[in-house]
Amino acid sequence: MRANRPLSLLTAAATLAVAPIALSAQAHAAGSLYVAANGLDTNAGTATAPLKTVQAAVNKATPGTTILIGPGTYTGPIRIKTSGTAAAPIRVTALTPGTVALTHASKAVSCDNSQPAADRTITIGQGADYWQFDNLAIHNGIWIAGKKSNIAYGWLTNLVKAENYVTRRAVPGHGAYNPGALPNVIPYLRSVTGTADLDSADGITILNNAFTGRGVYGALTSYGVASNNTFSKIPCGIGPGIWLMTFSNRWQIIGNDVTDIAPSTRAHYMQEGIRLGSAANYNEVAFNTVHDLPLDGRGVNTDVDASWNYIHHNTARNVSIGYNDQMSGWGNRWEFNKVDSYRQYGMGFRLMDATLAQPSKASSTNGPIVRCNVATNPIGSTTKALGVGGIMNATFSSNTLPFIWISKNASTYWSKFGNTWNGSTVLPGKNPPLSSAGC
Repeated sequence: MRANRPLSLLTAAATLAVAPIALSAQAHAAGSLYVAANGLDTNAGTATAPLKTVQAAVNKATPGTTILIGPGTYTGPIRIKTSGTAAAPIRVTALTPGTVALTHASKAVSCDNSQPAADRTITIGQGADYWQFDNLAIHNGIWIAGKKSNIAYGWLTNLVKAENYVTRRAVPGHGAYNPGALPNVIPYLRSVTGTADLDSADGITILNNAFTGRGVYGALTSYGVASNNTFSKIPCGIGPGIWLMTFSNRWQIIGNDVTDIAPSTRAHYMQEGIRLGSAANYNEVAFNTVHDLPLDGRGVNTDVDASWNYIHHNTARNVSIGYNDQMSGWGNRWEFNKVDSYRQYGMGFRLMDATLAQPSKASSTNGPIVRCNVATNPIGSTTKALGVGGIMNATFSSNTLPFIWISKNASTYWSKFGNTWNGSTVLPGKNPPLSSAGC
């Protein structure tokens, strides 16, 4: 297995590049549609004859259009089925940042719901590509779905249930580090599922928005950006603030603040800050802050084949588990992350495989790089900075992780399956020497 490389060497610069943008009508007169609270949907959508609803503007938009929304609250839902292009995305933004709210009376769900809650204010469906949303207050969130994403999810899930990692890892770029193979993912999935019109939703950009009620969910969506957004006041049964799954690859999730996700009565994954699952690979999660999640709320998680993700320079605070590499994550890179005030583990690696006599490629963590992470201020005398259930080919180096737990079985096979700690194959003790060399 080849170690993954950073997706961006200039992440800090990328964060600065998506700072809030001041807008004016004059700056966007060409190729623009205007929306105003006192407009009419029979109008032309000009600055002097604005439309009344965002949906009317969406229906008129073509590649390169900027939809400029005047001050006020606009009720959805907003449904998007057409695309911009990489060279000419369609932009939805506030004429004056901080003055526009988009909302929708989404259907309530139960606190024991275990599926991502749909019915969001903005739905991007049918594999629509290249839309940007920025400088908006969005109540009840964004749903992004590649065309026939449910087919791809079902194909993968059946293989996971059968513990057939060989077939599911045959997807291009998913069995070994090879991001150059990603353009072949959709053609491959069409072939193995027999679904010729299956397609991903690509190039969705979400910048500088304030989310409440529901966050961002994406399935079969790639090459997107979610940066400098805030997520808060998310009720129980909705799901994480940012949740990408089903072959969602090459997103940049940078500089977001996630907090106040209500506890689930069903599953921990419904109350996490940022979650990558179901073969969401090669994503970069950096400079985010996830904080103040009650009960079993967890900061940043990978699960079910989510692999070769680069997770670095994040902060988790007042959470149950800060960072968690869950089922069958291969080659995820965890670097320079901080967790403070954690209730169970600062970091966890496939805790559920503690009962396995040896690690499994179908379910255990494989080949993570864990470097320069820091855990401080555990809550409770039995709280661990690190927990390891089932793991192989792991490289731990220069971490500040005092008081660790490695399962009895993993302790037995530690060196045999290629795990190292600060360059040594010797099993670390419960309180390993702390080192920040190279950090």
